[in-house]
Amino acid sequence: MSKPDRPYGPNHDARFALHQRQPRADKLDARQRTICQADPAYAEALRQRVSNEGRFSAFMAGLPSYIDINGLCPRCGNFRRRTRDRSCYACHLARSGANFERMKAGLAPVVRRSRDSHLDLLERQRAEREDDHTARQFGDITAKWWPTGKLEVTFGDGYTEPDFTKLKWQECMNALEMYPGLRDVLRWAGWSVD
Repeated sequence: MSKPDRPYGPNHDARFALHQRQPRADKLDARQRTICQADPAYAEALRQRVSNEGRFSAFMAGLPSYIDINGLCPRCGNFRRRTRDRSCYACHLARSGANFERMKAGLAPVVRRSRDSHLDLLERQRAEREDDHTARQFGDITAKWWPTGKLEVTFGDGYTEPDFTKLKWQECMNALEMYPGLRDVLRWAGWSVD
């Protein structure tokens, strides 16, 4: 029994084996543009896989963004999208902020963590993977604290909160009202709960 035809062509097309790059539309890059300019068949195969004609035109022109009228960003409400991966252009700029301006000027981005801090974080993550934690019993509540700061709390009724640090503020306050002994757990973990 043969497989049904895919809407955007086969997963592997033997015609493009020599390019060592299949026409994929998830991430568009400069190498694909160079191949498109050299091989019209590759360009046509890639164009069929890119669902937005404006994106493909911007890609071939080497533009960093395009306007997608049907693709309103749910976070910021912008219509401008990155050509490379269809993500929101305004949200991308907001995430990278000052580093984006530095990179455009040819300067190295500002790092948020020193080398020693990064190595320390890797060591703490390794310890967590190896289940290296400190456990303590507070009445009917059992708490486990990992070097990365993760706090697992198991209550007397058997419910386990896998990471108490991920709870929202209101959820923490509700838990403190329901379980007064939880204050001791949080003090032990270094939280300020007074």
